[in-house]
Amino acid sequence: MLFTSAVLALSTLSSVLATSHFQTRHTTHGKRTTKYYARAEPKNDIFGVHAIFEFFGKPGEPTFVVAQAKGLTTDPSLGGPSFAYHIHTNPVPADGNCTKTLAHLDTLAVSEGWVCNPGFPQYCQNGDLSGKHGKLNGTTNGQIARFGYSDEFVRFYPESHSILGRSIVIHSANKTRIACANITSNLDGTADWSMEPTHKPSNYVKNYPTSAPVPPGPPVSAFNGTVMPDPAVFAAYPYPIPMAALTISEAPNVKLGNITHSVKYNNTEKTITQLQDVKSDEKPPFKGSWDATWFF
Repeated sequence: MLFTSAVLALSTLSSVLATSHFQTRHTTHGKRTTKYYARAEPKNDIFGVHAIFEFFGKPGEPTFVVAQAKGLTTDPSLGGPSFAYHIHTNPVPADGNCTKTLAHLDTLAVSEGWVCNPGFPQYCQNGDLSGKHGKLNGTTNGQIARFGYSDEFVRFYPESHSILGRSIVIHSANKTRIACANITSNLDGTADWSMEPTHKPSNYVKNYPTSAPVPPGPPVSAFNGTVMPDPAVFAAYPYPIPMAALTISEAPNVKLGNITHSVKYNNTEKTITQLQDVKSDEKPPFKGSWDATWFF
């Protein structure tokens, strides 16, 4: 799993990553400041799977993700040995059906036609966390120790890009959804100020898709390594290359726009309209939370 030096990006994370045992409680203390927090706790009691994902944000800075899990073993019956995980567009319904979370959060319609390459995360679905940072690798005892990484494309706002009111899904190797949970936060009313879930819908993200998009066809791996492929390479692929997402560092806030332009793909020049990030000067929609040290 990728563990970057960005662990130093938020000082409040030091105690979170230093604690070795699996914890499920958290406390807060400190003064009010502009920091954002959300969490999800996917479980599957039948398989004994229990994971925790936490999202720490500050205006204009990459979101820091901290995760840990247990129950993800190398036993073939669980569908490992590695497990993909993503942010999905829709929340988990009351019946717990993970299928109803629909597809990955994919604000710029990258689609599953493009295989995510960690070297070019701006061309990945924003919800494809394991594509950008590596899958959860099962262990003999099922324990996956805390790890963390910084993600420039995981945003708390605007609504179109927000992780709030959505869900986390863990998949087996054959894409079966083995555990899922809602992403909850006091920012949007899905959690109270002690971060306990309220079981209420998000008061920030309100527009959800009603169906999952149909994949365009077999996925292609356009990006390999760290060098941007030549335009002639993209021209031969069956799908148009998506517009690159803007990072939080270069655009703390964005709005969803579109661009109509000429693009060559499938060896044919076509005029198409694509979604794109547009830098926005709007202020963050949320007030500050309590500065906190979080414990699971």
